[in-house]
Amino acid sequence: MRHYRRVIFAIAAMLAASALTGQALAQNRADCSRAASRVVAQTGGQLLSVQTAKNGNQVVCRVTVLASDQSGKRRTKKTITVRP
Repeated sequence: MRHYRRVIFAIAAMLAASALTGQALAQNRADCSRAASRVVAQTGGQLLSVQTAKNGNQVVCRVTVLASDQSGKRRTKKTITVRP
């Protein structure tokens, strides 16, 4: 009977940890959405992708945009790493 209690406790702990991780992930996505909006506004580019990444122990957002170069004739792909 004790073995079952340990197994049930371990499963409950894993479920609680995954729920917390899911909440943190959702928060990071929302933060990266705002960061992507800032990058698009600053570059005047078209948003291609947004990824959440870790830089050491900090969460960062990698925002990829398609923006015009300085001459305005050619569009280039830029990946910018920003903090949420």
